[in-house]
Amino acid sequence: MPELPEVETLRRALVPLVENRTCLEMRFFRSDLRFPIPTGELKKELLGRKVSSITRAGKYLLLNAPGGAMLWHLGMSGRVTQRPSMEPVEKHTHAVFRFSPGTCLHFVDPRRFGAIAWAPSAVGHRLLRHLGPDPFSAETTAAHFKTKAKNCRAPVKAFLMDSKRLSGVGNIYACEALFTAGIRPARRAGKLSLADWDRLLEALRDTLNKSIDAGGTTLRDFFNPAGDAGYYAVDLAVYGREGEPCRRCRSPIRRRIDSGRSTFYCRQCQKR
Repeated sequence: MPELPEVETLRRALVPLVENRTCLEMRFFRSDLRFPIPTGELKKELLGRKVSSITRAGKYLLLNAPGGAMLWHLGMSGRVTQRPSMEPVEKHTHAVFRFSPGTCLHFVDPRRFGAIAWAPSAVGHRLLRHLGPDPFSAETTAAHFKTKAKNCRAPVKAFLMDSKRLSGVGNIYACEALFTAGIRPARRAGKLSLADWDRLLEALRDTLNKSIDAGGTTLRDFFNPAGDAGYYAVDLAVYGREGEPCRRCRSPIRRRIDSGRSTFYCRQCQKR
């Protein structure tokens, strides 16, 4: 699944293509993805109007216009590609948008877990209302999370991946950040000290920034608008490396299943 760095990489790639450009045309090839697509509302609110900015809320992209924002979520396999025309090329192209002077963006989603929606300025959108702070926001501090995690019995990895507590962090980067910080994934979030949270948030931001700078993680389904895959997977320390030697201590990387998700870690390096 595309995670925060992939979505941020896409946002940055879209800025020169769409920001301060007028939406001239849109076509939809199905009525729903994960949720119904409000095609009538999108055409009413966005056609003929300029996109003032492109922002990100967790893993959601917001193309901001005068009355609100078009919301995109990539789901499990979604991607946005730039094409020379409005004509769909790929089998699973579900929507195409044309911005001045002639930028055509194709929303492709084979598994249809993504979303295209409209978020009015006055009320926002229900998908965004309960999102926790972004890892890079000023609100995201060690003291904030020490307080939020008080008496929390959930594992710290589950805490990091709870979008109501912290938005945008998925399985790959939770594993990588915990390794960098030297913290056991199964440790109860409520047991972390202020110093632990400070170290963990620094590790998380560093991991995310490195991936954003490298263009995201290489996942089979992720591509930026130019059709290029990300390149950060070659630098992953633990994720997907079960049985391989830890790059710090040479002990084998272990894998366990937590809530149906694989957790990768080093038992020697992650003792806190």
